[in-house]
Amino acid sequence: MAEGEHCLGKFRRHPVEFSVIFTATPPGTPVVYRVDCDDGVGPHEVCRFGDDPDQPVVWRGAWQGDEWCPWIVQNARELVTNPSRFDF
Repeated sequence: MAEGEHCLGKFRRHPVEFSVIFTATPPGTPVVYRVDCDDGVGPHEVCRFGDDPDQPVVWRGAWQGDEWCPWIVQNARELVTNPSRFDF
């Protein structure tokens, strides 16, 4: 993770582990969260989204339109609302 980023928690759908990351943004700009996944080859970005649920989620690469997308967003937003007590 880059400086200023913080992992809010993780969730899993076998065999993939997803991490929700609070990303550092300049003061006065909207809050941005990133979802990374690790399927055994190292973490890579799945999507980015903000606090406003009406704003579109920006999906990366092959994740665009994937059947897991609604499930990923639901789990990610739950971790934003109620972060894990553990600092990953």
